[in-house]
Amino acid sequence: MTLKLDARLLYEIMSEFHTLGDEEYGGQGTFQEAVLVGYIYGLLTENSLSKLTMDSENRKVYKFGGYCYIIWFDEVYAREGEMEDETAESYLDTFEVHLENISEEYDDSGFEEEPIMLPVAVEGPYSDDDIRDFLANGDL
Repeated sequence: MTLKLDARLLYEIMSEFHTLGDEEYGGQGTFQEAVLVGYIYGLLTENSLSKLTMDSENRKVYKFGGYCYIIWFDEVYAREGEMEDETAESYLDTFEVHLENISEEYDDSGFEEEPIMLPVAVEGPYSDDDIRDFLANGDL
């Protein structure tokens, strides 16, 4: 089965769930939601009909199909080498992201000095007025 999101389908999905992704942002925190957040972010960044209306360090607001969607970002640290004392079964309980060492800029702890920001949640659909209200109230 192939999922082809367009503005109408994205609106329907988000109207039903309102927030997808990390529990910290109001999602369920499932692996499937994490994948869908990445897919939605890809849609919003690559579709010529989508417009970035707000960009900050931990969130971006895109307007698509007449509605606004907030993409939340969080820090992910790359780990060096293989992790010990973790079985494949432990990965089924979480969707923690581990990245290969592609740089020699690691400190002694094995973590990159600068974290990588990845999309972790999406919220919406919102109207332009909703976004203005969030900004006026300091919620964004």
